[in-house]
Amino acid sequence: MKYYLLLPLLLFTSCGQQKAETQDTAQTEQTSDGIHRLPNYAYTDSLMQGSHKVIYSITSQADENLPEVVDEDGIKYKDNRFNLVITKDGKQFFSHSFTKADFKSQLSEDFQKYGIMDGLRFNHIEEGKLYFNTCVSFPDSDMSCPFILTIGPDGSFNLAPDTTIDDDFPPASEQS
Repeated sequence: MKYYLLLPLLLFTSCGQQKAETQDTAQTEQTSDGIHRLPNYAYTDSLMQGSHKVIYSITSQADENLPEVVDEDGIKYKDNRFNLVITKDGKQFFSHSFTKADFKSQLSEDFQKYGIMDGLRFNHIEEGKLYFNTCVSFPDSDMSCPFILTIGPDGSFNLAPDTTIDDDFPPASEQS
């Protein structure tokens, strides 16, 4: 039996030689153990950062070592691990494996307990920094906590809530 997991709608920017692949839905499959998993994912792309060629690779898989997430209906999901590797001019510049634990301090208790990491996509480059969209979401719902992952010119990274989606809507007090 197949179920569909809606990935949250994230805003993606493309400019110049940059490309971002978007995916609105991903199928999860229930395996013989009754646990739903997202399919493995792999994507590689390149861009120019000044005179430097940057190649980034994103892979993901359901991680058997991460705890299962059980929704309110008792449906079990396996959480995911996303790997990001970036090379600059042929030399590894950045490599990190991301899980929901990387966001723990920025997630509500509900998202820590019921959410899964379900996306990582390139967004744009600005002032030597690479920006990626990522999120933790409730499976089979449109409830998500979007984040911006920023990779600095020195290879450091920062995860911060993505508030740009909220900027498109007026506060509830201003809505008619």
